[in-house]
Amino acid sequence: MPPDPKDAPFPLKQLIIIGICRFSEPLAFNSILAYSPVMVEDLGIGHRDASFYAGLLVSAYAIAEAMTAPLWGMVSDTYGRKPIALTGLLGVALSSLMFGLAPTYWVALLARFIGGALNGNVAIMQTMVAEMVKNPAHEPRAYATQPFVWTLGGIIGSAMGGFLAQPARLYPNTFDKDGLFGRYPYLLPNLVAAVGILLAILQGMIFLEETLVREEKPEEDNSIADHHDHLDTISETPANERSRLLPPPPNHQHLGREPRGSTAGSTRHRPSIASFTRDRLASISVSGSIRQIRKRASFMEEGMPMPFDQRFDIRRSSFGTMHSIKIQQDVLPIRGGPAPKPRKTFNQTVVMVILAMSIFAFHQMAFISILPVYVLDPKTSKGLDLQGGLGLDIPDVGAFLTVNGFITLFVQGFIFPIFVEWAGVWNSFIWMIILFPITYVIIPFISAFPHAFESPGIYLVLFLEAFFGIIVFPCALILMKNAIPSPLVLGRVNGLAMSACCLARTISCPLVGLIYSLGGSAAAWFSLAAIAIIGIIQLLWVPKEDVGAVTIDNGLKKVIHDDADEDAVDDISVIESVR
Repeated sequence: MPPDPKDAPFPLKQLIIIGICRFSEPLAFNSILAYSPVMVEDLGIGHRDASFYAGLLVSAYAIAEAMTAPLWGMVSDTYGRKPIALTGLLGVALSSLMFGLAPTYWVALLARFIGGALNGNVAIMQTMVAEMVKNPAHEPRAYATQPFVWTLGGIIGSAMGGFLAQPARLYPNTFDKDGLFGRYPYLLPNLVAAVGILLAILQGMIFLEETLVREEKPEEDNSIADHHDHLDTISETPANERSRLLPPPPNHQHLGREPRGSTAGSTRHRPSIASFTRDRLASISVSGSIRQIRKRASFMEEGMPMPFDQRFDIRRSSFGTMHSIKIQQDVLPIRGGPAPKPRKTFNQTVVMVILAMSIFAFHQMAFISILPVYVLDPKTSKGLDLQGGLGLDIPDVGAFLTVNGFITLFVQGFIFPIFVEWAGVWNSFIWMIILFPITYVIIPFISAFPHAFESPGIYLVLFLEAFFGIIVFPCALILMKNAIPSPLVLGRVNGLAMSACCLARTISCPLVGLIYSLGGSAAAWFSLAAIAIIGIIQLLWVPKEDVGAVTIDNGLKKVIHDDADEDAVDDISVIESVR
């Protein structure tokens, strides 16, 4: 009989080790945001076109990563999570050095593309966390570490980009303008990031444990045959490298566990994907590797709770939080209860919510891309300037982005749970989308503020962007999950949603950068406001979903396991990383 998962200790040491690895990535990714517009001009691109080509630098990484992430996921199923995760970090380190030493723009663009192509760690590290946590009661705390360390790494990375770029100009007493960092003014932040990543790789090589289960010993009864038809049905579900899930057939009981007693009035919760997969695999006689069995029945774990789940995490996707969200029990159908009314997989709610997420992803990513351009762009006139920017310096951009990281942590940790519990999921979703255009309308008028009020104006915009964005995306995920008719289509729906958002982010940066180049700063910001207004109009076609009351728990707090309610913590989650 396998050991009881609830007796497993919290894997603090391993989570710290993988957290260091995760922390090192945004050092490189976020540092370029502060100086990329100026770097583009220094590499020979004209000032008029700088915003467009700076947007391409941001998009190149995401495009390459989206293209190669499934491949790295499959490779990690064969060769293990640890070597592939560390290889991905090495790729980021090498591409950072290549980027800092780039003699031309196209070499810099190639470096960004290579960095994305060699790195599939978003999915792999999520999977490692899921595999190393044996006790379901520990999962909220474990999953919460990932968005937390990413945000911290982003804060440090933004500061590095702002204060270490062009060191010979900023610190002439320390760095010679004819020396290495004078000839390569953007090498220092990338070199520091690369050193940090290499240190993370070194400690990972020594201390990080492999989490992939390569093979299970066969048991006496060949129960795999009993589930052959069930697995064949499941195998039609699209595979994804981020997770593997084998849903149980009817009346299936986990070995070594009490019956779940799932009646219509039950208050017990469904187990998490990670713990359920382990129990399920332990109950099946496997001929060959676990990977081969998992390959036949796989789901995208990123943010796809079952429709009958009562608690799940919004921590494994592109815009997550540090909290688990518990939906009122009588809202979602319980396994063993009456069958819900049949719904199409891509029903109107699912399609419209995916469209809303894509619209949001478009203008949110464009905002991240062109804000540094606007801050650095020289003023073209006194007073209200609808063509130029604020005329500030790279350290100012670094300071803004660093403070933005702390704002993000504050909104995630404190405002999000209070607001969503008070307003409800549906109202939060609607009102955030309605209010979002205000952010972009304000920005062009900051140039008319007295100089002393320009920085407070930027901080106000950053707060509004974080407040609206951190609330609207998780709420959209909840609405979409609530509208999905069956767990068998979760991977398909989530794959479409994430692909649509990725496509929107990919095209938004260069497109809005082009608008900035051709029409000036106000044209770019008002175009984002127009896109956000289209999102408001699109709400007319989003059917109202009655999600009901929610309770939001902080995933970073200590979880006390209660044997009387062993499934009280039930998480299927999503990780924040703005890519």
